[in-house]
Amino acid sequence: MTNWVLETIGLLVTTIGALIAFLHLHRTSREMTVIPAECAPLARDRRLLMITMGLMAGWFIIQYVGLLIT
Repeated sequence: MTNWVLETIGLLVTTIGALIAFLHLHRTSREMTVIPAECAPLARDRRLLMITMGLMAGWFIIQYVGLLIT
């Protein structure tokens, strides 16, 4: 019983952390309207990081829902 509760809490905290990171990246990327030419690689990396965090957050949500259903 204790193991199941700890796994659920750990998955919930990881999911919330991934969602917060994704939402922060998404919000700050919309605020960056004018990007200097030397910062273009940084903007590309931010987009890739935002996609990665979004996929991770989605996968953690699917796992959490699956854990609650079973």
